[in-house]
Amino acid sequence: MARAREAMVLDELERAARVTGIERRIVVTNRRGLAGEVSRLGLAQVIWEDPDAGRAPGEARPRDPWEYHLGRALSRVILAERCRNVIYFGGGACPLITEAELGEISRRLKEEKNVVFTNNPFSADVVAFSPAEAIAAIDPPEVDNPLPMLLHRQAGLRLVQLPRTLGINFDVDTPTDLMVLAVHPGAGQRTKALLEELPFDRRRFEKAKELLLNPEAQALIYGRVGAPLFGYLDEKSRCRIRLISEERGMKASGRDERGEVVSILGLLWQNTTPERFFTALADLADVAFLDTRVIFAHLFGRVKRADRFYSDLGLPDQVGEARVRRFTEAALAAPIPVILGGHSLVTGGLWALLDAAYAAAGAAAPGRAPGVRESEGEPGPSSRRAGEGRGDFALAPVSYPLSPWQE
Repeated sequence: MARAREAMVLDELERAARVTGIERRIVVTNRRGLAGEVSRLGLAQVIWEDPDAGRAPGEARPRDPWEYHLGRALSRVILAERCRNVIYFGGGACPLITEAELGEISRRLKEEKNVVFTNNPFSADVVAFSPAEAIAAIDPPEVDNPLPMLLHRQAGLRLVQLPRTLGINFDVDTPTDLMVLAVHPGAGQRTKALLEELPFDRRRFEKAKELLLNPEAQALIYGRVGAPLFGYLDEKSRCRIRLISEERGMKASGRDERGEVVSILGLLWQNTTPERFFTALADLADVAFLDTRVIFAHLFGRVKRADRFYSDLGLPDQVGEARVRRFTEAALAAPIPVILGGHSLVTGGLWALLDAAYAAAGAAAPGRAPGVRESEGEPGPSSRRAGEGRGDFALAPVSYPLSPWQE
């Protein structure tokens, strides 16, 4: 995941370097390899974040990466560098963004002042705002998710949602997102090369991609699926869709922490054998996309990140939790392709996979795209809101650009 994100950052910097409206590029990192490559290529100014910062002299324990306070670091860099307008991206954000989209964000940022643009007001991956010194007027957040809402509510900037394009809304949270990216033609050259090196078995994803455009096929989509994505898939995919949507907001509400998650598929798993469970799914569909975080929360409680990720990759031998290992083995042995992942699979991941299918088919998928990607626990807005904090809150239009192979 870390290596892929480094490749994505380099690809994104190269795109940004070709956008005339972007005058400076700054990379803040504690990864020596990334810092060295950025400097060697002259792609950006590098600001080094010491990985040993916060560790007492002589202390052997390395700093916990989760102790990193993004808000304070971002504020420090912006103010020290005297930035005027800022476009911020997280390390795994927007690997499919185009130069045209970067240019449009830059143009609007220079033309519209006292404004913050974001791909998702409730769980941001990209945040663009002006003036830059507004960062000093907010309580700096530990992570980037709430940054646009803080700039809106505490600094008084007008909040505007960016156009709902795949390039602006697809990001990489899990290995499943990498697998989707590996079969998508829009990935940058460095990202493509890195993904070719990784020992991924893409056959499930290639087959799933094909089935989305097969009028005779049925796809089962399960998990925290929002209405915008279902509407998009119902309109754009050529297969028939079975949808089971449940436990949206389980993290935000704390149900997963309290052990209160109840899953339809979890109940089915408990009342049959692993083999019969996936045979039943095969009776319903020709391909299944499963948000396993909901099923795991019901069946197993808290599952370690490493086990979730190895399960996503279809590597059961690497999974430490025996029950998760058994689930993964049964999924791989299923008579249909079963794609395992998290919330991002049943939001941006499926969107990107269908987009890749159309690109491979050389066909067009006319019409609108799905709504903004939703966070793990926060529903995205579906209507115009006003009066929240100071300033206006404008959402993106219903119709907006599609990817190059869908236009």
